[in-house]
Amino acid sequence: MKRSSQSARTPSPIHSRLQKNLNAYALGATAAGVTFLAATPPASAEIVFTPADQKIANHATLNLDLNHDGVIDFKLMNFLHLSTTPFGDALSIVPTIQANGFVGGSPKRFYYFAAALPTGASVGPSRPFLDRNANMAYASLTAFTYVSGGPWKHAVKRFLGLKFLINGEIHYGWARLTVLADKKREEVSATLTGYAYETVVNRPIITGQTSGNAEDASTIRPGDNTQFQLGLLALGSSGLAAWRREQSN
Repeated sequence: MKRSSQSARTPSPIHSRLQKNLNAYALGATAAGVTFLAATPPASAEIVFTPADQKIANHATLNLDLNHDGVIDFKLMNFLHLSTTPFGDALSIVPTIQANGFVGGSPKRFYYFAAALPTGASVGPSRPFLDRNANMAYASLTAFTYVSGGPWKHAVKRFLGLKFLINGEIHYGWARLTVLADKKREEVSATLTGYAYETVVNRPIITGQTSGNAEDASTIRPGDNTQFQLGLLALGSSGLAAWRREQSN
């Protein structure tokens, strides 16, 4: 039997210039891939958002645990306010841990107030925080005159800016509420509609932000409080009726 005279083919060498181009392309593609991976945020959310629809009834307290670790970070208290004058209903915030705090307003007389922040406000280390009990809204009868006040007295989807501890380290968060102080009834109605916190230690959070980080929040628009009737749907028909009474007065 005759053996084939055809010898096995040997691979021809790649032209040196083509080889250089291929090598350069491979290096460029690798560098681009590394850059893409570095620019891509991790899949896990850095902000944890919890939706809510919790009414804070009169003479009741709502315990707020921002990160669901079983530790109460703040209390929202809607209690009867009694003194020589005035008396009525008042909504207040109480930090439950000494290092916890909230963005506050300027004190008036003997009262401290919690700020009602709009959407898109930064909450972080540059903010001043209060670490004491503070008023949010009140409705009272004073010297036979019905009055209401506080930064939250007509607040629709406004935000508490919060600072709290997780394992001894500072984190920032927010809580969104709709509040109405009805002076004729001498009562305050409030509904918690959601809250969130930043999982990265000491990193700011933007009010209304539910994912990403503070750098990703440039598309969040400032809140608009003009459509007050729509926000009061969270309080039900009684809230809208109370607002109409406030407007007529």
